[in-house]
Amino acid sequence: MPVQYREAVAADTETLVQYNCLLALETEQKTLERETVRQGVVTGLTLAPEVRYFVAESAGVVIGQLMLTREWSDWRNGWMSWLQSVYVTTEFRGQGVFRGLLEHAINAVQLSDNPVCLRLYVEHENSGAMECYRRLAFQDSGYLVMERVLTSL
Repeated sequence: MPVQYREAVAADTETLVQYNCLLALETEQKTLERETVRQGVVTGLTLAPEVRYFVAESAGVVIGQLMLTREWSDWRNGWMSWLQSVYVTTEFRGQGVFRGLLEHAINAVQLSDNPVCLRLYVEHENSGAMECYRRLAFQDSGYLVMERVLTSL
């Protein structure tokens, strides 16, 4: 079946929620709170151009997703795009769906944001994902990502 790529819309919300939950379980063995994820997806869909979801479809069914967010770099005087929430259904993996989805998303943001780079987070133990990203010309940026969890006031 041919695969089409497009920007996600509100009607894709439940699929995006489902795939985000599956992604967390598969890659980090984390069970996410679905309602929190749903609220995050709904909000994300309203935040363009800072947040943009893209999906891959086959026969009218969403089979893959990714999200791009952007961060301003004063050092580079340009936007850095961040690749997040990447998921392709098991039966469509290894068939170029992610590659096509990524290229579609990159082309879309290059037209509007002209980003200076594309970055991503990957779990240290996720060697399969790292190899996939390396094949797509990603390389170690030389940075270790650290975080401090903040609580609401």
